Amino acid sequence: MTGTITNASKNDNNSTCLAELPGPKVYPFVGTAYSVDPNNIVQSATKLAKEHGRFYRQVIPGTEPFYVVSSFALVDELSDESRFHKLVHPALQVVRNFAGNGLFTSEYDDPEWGKAHRILMPAFNPLALRSMYGQMTDIADQLMLKWSRNSSGAAVDVANDFTRLTLDTIALCSFSYRFNSFYTEGFHPFVNAMARGLHHAGRKAHALEIQKKLDFIGQHRFQGDIKTMENTVDELISERRRNPSAEGDEDVLDVMMNAEDPSTGEKLSDENLRYQLITFLIAGHETTSGLLSFVVYELIKNPEVLQKARKLTDKVLNGRFPKYEDLKNLGYIDQILREGLRLYPTAPAYAVTPYETTTIGENGGTAGDPVTVNPGDTLLVLLGHMHRDPAVWDSPEEFRPERFEFESAKKIPHNAWKPFGNGERSCLGRAFAMQEATMVLALIIQHFDLEFADPSYELTMLDGLTSKPKDLLVNIAPREKFPYRGRGGESETEAGGSISGEEKFDKVAVAEPNGHKLRLFVGSNAGTSRNHAKKLEAFANSQGFETEVADLDDAVDDLHSGDVVIIATSSYEGLPPENAKSFFKWLTTGDCPDLGEVSFAVIGSGNSEWAETFQRVPSVIDQAMEAAGANRLVDRGAVDVRGDYLSDFADWEKQLWQAIGDHLSVEIDSQDEANSVHIQYMSEGRADALSTDSESEFFEAVVQRVVRLSTAADGPINDKYRVDIELPQEVKYSTGDYLEVLPRNPEVSVNRVLDRFRLSSEARIKLNGKSTILPVGQVMTLTELLTNYVELATPVSKQHIGILQRNCVCPPEKKELEMLLEPATYAQLLKNRTSLIDLLEKYSSIDLSFEEYLSLLEPLKPRRYSISSSSLASTNRVSLTFSRLESPAWSGSGVFSGVASNYLAGLKPGAKVCVSVVGGNPHFRADEVDKPVVMIGAGTGIAPLRAFIEERAIESRNSTRAVEPVLLFFGCHGPDSDYLYREELEVWEKDGLVDVRTAFSRHPEMNSSQNEVKYVQDKVYENRHEVMDYISRGARVLVCGDATKVAPSVREVMRAIVGEHLNLDESAAAAAVGKMERESFTYVTDAFS
Repeated sequence: MTGTITNASKNDNNSTCLAELPGPKVYPFVGTAYSVDPNNIVQSATKLAKEHGRFYRQVIPGTEPFYVVSSFALVDELSDESRFHKLVHPALQVVRNFAGNGLFTSEYDDPEWGKAHRILMPAFNPLALRSMYGQMTDIADQLMLKWSRNSSGAAVDVANDFTRLTLDTIALCSFSYRFNSFYTEGFHPFVNAMARGLHHAGRKAHALEIQKKLDFIGQHRFQGDIKTMENTVDELISERRRNPSAEGDEDVLDVMMNAEDPSTGEKLSDENLRYQLITFLIAGHETTSGLLSFVVYELIKNPEVLQKARKLTDKVLNGRFPKYEDLKNLGYIDQILREGLRLYPTAPAYAVTPYETTTIGENGGTAGDPVTVNPGDTLLVLLGHMHRDPAVWDSPEEFRPERFEFESAKKIPHNAWKPFGNGERSCLGRAFAMQEATMVLALIIQHFDLEFADPSYELTMLDGLTSKPKDLLVNIAPREKFPYRGRGGESETEAGGSISGEEKFDKVAVAEPNGHKLRLFVGSNAGTSRNHAKKLEAFANSQGFETEVADLDDAVDDLHSGDVVIIATSSYEGLPPENAKSFFKWLTTGDCPDLGEVSFAVIGSGNSEWAETFQRVPSVIDQAMEAAGANRLVDRGAVDVRGDYLSDFADWEKQLWQAIGDHLSVEIDSQDEANSVHIQYMSEGRADALSTDSESEFFEAVVQRVVRLSTAADGPINDKYRVDIELPQEVKYSTGDYLEVLPRNPEVSVNRVLDRFRLSSEARIKLNGKSTILPVGQVMTLTELLTNYVELATPVSKQHIGILQRNCVCPPEKKELEMLLEPATYAQLLKNRTSLIDLLEKYSSIDLSFEEYLSLLEPLKPRRYSISSSSLASTNRVSLTFSRLESPAWSGSGVFSGVASNYLAGLKPGAKVCVSVVGGNPHFRADEVDKPVVMIGAGTGIAPLRAFIEERAIESRNSTRAVEPVLLFFGCHGPDSDYLYREELEVWEKDGLVDVRTAFSRHPEMNSSQNEVKYVQDKVYENRHEVMDYISRGARVLVCGDATKVAPSVREVMRAIVGEHLNLDESAAAAAVGKMERESFTYVTDAFS
């Protein structure tokens, strides 16, 4: 009879009945329920095991008695699957109310379990797990970034953060769904409902019948929680059915919905599909979060273990994000996790029962004689206590990961460590959990220092069906040696990984070859010319041309008879780009051979703000190629990025392809399809791709400090900022180099586009088409695409306006668009920086698809900043100094925000940023401390000059040579608003390193001739005699400032000064300064737009 104990007796085989087992005293009506704390079920069971032995009985009225086993000798017997099978114990029976016959809660003979197990096993094989690694790192990155921003070392509830981590990971990896737990204050409703549901199940299993009947509130809440969990997974299923995954992008949910059981040919039923999703969300996160929490506790308690693990991560990873291939080299991290699971199995118990009556304990494990057990008897294995059985484990309470070293682990008895359950009913996702936990724990150990918020903290647990620490508050601070720098490219997985567990390979469609080859050579620093080459390559491939794209320097001694060569290059202050210097010298100094059988075309890019040197290098190359005998296919193209450069390029490209077609007698199609893009909408979620078409090598760096340097004391100005960035240890730079930053478009700009086209920000898409400008073939959200890949604020081109006009269905608006093409009106559009989205918002009748809009956009280009720090101060920490551009748009529509400057200014310490170190002009460098130098800068043009002065200051400390002070001219708005680095300059001036002459535009002075000294060029002219004295003593003049005002104004003043000093006319003075710029390099400008 339920809840009763039979009289003690001996069986015929001299074994004892289960009723003979020791245990808490049984009282009428309550049985032994009083001995269990419903809020600490596992701890209660462990306490009773210490009192009554490793095999005792419990009697809870309303349920069959159950028997708690924690002796290794007995568990070893119970693990024999030929004698025992899994039993759904009373607490799991309650869980079946919401998990049904999912993998964890189904009865042992349920055919649905076998079907689901066979279907899902391939989804967790090693190849499938490899394919999930990138998504795992996506969520881990979010946690690391959150902790990285915790610069104050404030207390963190690690169990809560690990719950967010593991829930988001299982959801993204298995269902391509984002709970976005790190972006909300509380937990997703599913988490709260699940936690209450599990707690309710544990309490109910140990409650009296009267308690169950009177628990109206608890039962009502339980039903509501079940509804919440069901609604969550039902929405996941419905969304997937509305938006099926594309071929190659399937996840575990697709497998659940579509795969057939290889034995029966059947699919999962809709009801079982719901139960499996709930099971995955529970089992996939609750246990792993507890494991990580317990391990963090033990690492703080055992600093020697932490140090040993840190030594390993530093050696294997050296500060970077772990690649999938690194996991196998992090063996000690795996040992730590296994030892954590030994002491704190987060799924703390499971139950079995025999197939038929049998005897256990003949080889020991009971307090006395062997015990007879019958089918239906609940034998509950208490793992935490079994894992501490001294018969197996030496010093079992000690946290010692070395137990699981390879040789030591071989000595552990087979069934002595069972945190993932037993046999065929063991956890299907154990490899998933260990992969995730290993990667996350390695990151934590490598990047953070940990200590208890309360040094006297003693471990208490929240337990029931799962376990985790209670109130574990940890002070977390970024580690000084290796602060977190972000994922970089290390999270990418190898091609071929598939959720199906099958290896797959991409097929690339190639146009029918036409028998001709085009050679495209690029000279580019900032990426514009390389983008031109990529566009030309894309179209050439679509027409069947074989193409070769290489740096211009690779063409040295490699131009051959019959070659068709296209050169895309720019100028840099009148000099060739870094990857074109050798070619330029080879071509222009008579070293190249006769090129009579070579055909060529040149497209140059530049900025007409640099009027003196605009298109100089493309022009010289074009002329030199012709002089060497090469055949010019088409007149040199000249793209001016200051104006309508898209139309400049498009017009030239048409001429180019016409000329190539005529030259080679090849029929060439229209270019309209070359960069076309077709969008395939996927299910909601997000990808983790980020790429750039720049030739530079980009990597993740970490922001250390963001400081606003300016005030509005002298009236409104663009805010000036300093941002300090720590580069990876292996990345070095030289003083005078640049840092390229790959920015992100502001959220407000992205939302304008999404709103105009009525698109969801989280809609997942896959780009298809021929474009090499956009990330064709990758899956991402629309927000990621618009934020990371395309320029949204580029001024509209005439070509764009023509397209908008053709797609406008309202005659009056169509007429207005036509008027925009008039020269004066269009010039005003350029001046106002009017973009495509400005016009699309203004003229609502334009019927343009999002795909068409996307094909008109340029790729997002990196922005280049002069590094304002000396590499002698730190070889891998750089500082940038810049103006944040944010003002009412001249177009009259909204606010114009500088993409990169606002991105940088909005970053927080600990944030990761994608950057690249680019070598600077070799002539724009700091001179030796004993050589005189004149430096001229205005506003944030002080950036490289400050680096040079800092370098001289450091060098002077160890130099025996007399220091020549820098003659520095600096212009800004006022002494109290943007006199940048004033305190530093005053210290350096006091030390004799610099002589500062300032000009304040909002506080002009009158010189001795009663002329206003307002700008930096005015100050230079006022001190012209000293400037010439410096130059006569061998000083070089270094100028940094705005290309439209500062650079040309200072150049004009220099011409005047040199002309006065040498008594030259205006033309001769200009020529003299020109020689200083291009021959002796004694006058060098670093200008920016």
